[in-house]
Amino acid sequence: MLNFNALPQDKPNSNTVADGRYEAVVYKAEMVNKKDGSGEYLNVSFKLDKGGFVNENYFDSDKPFLQYKLGRLLKACNVSLSGEGTLRDVAKVVKEKRVIIDVVVNDRGYGALDYSGANEGIYPITATPAPTATVAMQPEVSQAIEANVDFNEDF
Repeated sequence: MLNFNALPQDKPNSNTVADGRYEAVVYKAEMVNKKDGSGEYLNVSFKLDKGGFVNENYFDSDKPFLQYKLGRLLKACNVSLSGEGTLRDVAKVVKEKRVIIDVVVNDRGYGALDYSGANEGIYPITATPAPTATVAMQPEVSQAIEANVDFNEDF
């Protein structure tokens, strides 16, 4: 028998993904109609090796961050496209590609790619991204490393 007084008031979240870095595969890449009917966007579902899914949307836009996200997806999937194309073209070439993703859980409890701080959101599986808990070096240290300075020499 159903207890109508005990029915949930809010939509339950069955997402069990936590913040962190995961190996994943592009499980699904499909075009989805925008709710307002103004076009389409690319929805990519990542299946995590440790279980669970994370979705990310990509848009045909001239906004720098949205272009950056799309570029990171292509780079992580080791896909090189040239000339002009569409998100439908991207959907065809990223499916089943293995990647590493940084995940952050949003306020509704769903995982998304994390581009905050030093995180780049998504990486090629062959690359070993820096740990997420890194400490930034002072500019003079970075410059010394780049300059290959011998600290045993007198200045």
